[in-house]
Amino acid sequence: MTFTMNLSTQHSLLIIDDHPVYREALCEMLSRELGSFNIEVMTASNANEGIDVVNQSNTSWVILLDVLMLGLSGLAGIKVFKNMPNVAHVVSISGLDAHIWEPKATAAGATLFLSKNSTSMSILGKIKPLFHSEGTAQSYFSAKEVHEFRLSQRQLEVLQLISLGHPNKIIADYLDIKEQTVKIHINQIFKELRVFNRTQAVLKAQKHHLLSAEKLNLK
Repeated sequence: MTFTMNLSTQHSLLIIDDHPVYREALCEMLSRELGSFNIEVMTASNANEGIDVVNQSNTSWVILLDVLMLGLSGLAGIKVFKNMPNVAHVVSISGLDAHIWEPKATAAGATLFLSKNSTSMSILGKIKPLFHSEGTAQSYFSAKEVHEFRLSQRQLEVLQLISLGHPNKIIADYLDIKEQTVKIHINQIFKELRVFNRTQAVLKAQKHHLLSAEKLNLK
């Protein structure tokens, strides 16, 4: 476990995985790629160590959490980290069947579900947009607005596509996720915005400037 913290770092990534070879190899690659954006990458071998790391800093965290570990893990682990005030996103990662676990992880509060069969560059491409600060990764939305409504990056993307009038199937195809997962995201969006349908969600999103002016090309 790494406890050294660069105090100038505003955003950090914490990899929590009990497999040391995989954990350290992924850490080395992501540190190399994210370091130029002033994003520090740290590791922990279990959830309890991860909680200690998060509690010892005021930085904004993205947590990359292995689904299956001894002790706190799985859906319970996602919920614990998601409720920590300085955790912006929890990304669930596993070698388990994504078709089964992605909807479960998303329902528990994970922003993304990643397969351990993915390449490290693919993982980098998925998590990089989760860092909202200017000069790190591009995002449609400001971190302040995301924090106010506790909407994940993926939920904001779904909301953007809803505002353009796209049905669930098109949204699922565009985001490369299952239609069931889109429905889970939409339910969470309604809950967070305290609305009951798509029209109300879009109107409230417009009022609070949650939507991007950029038009998405779905071709």
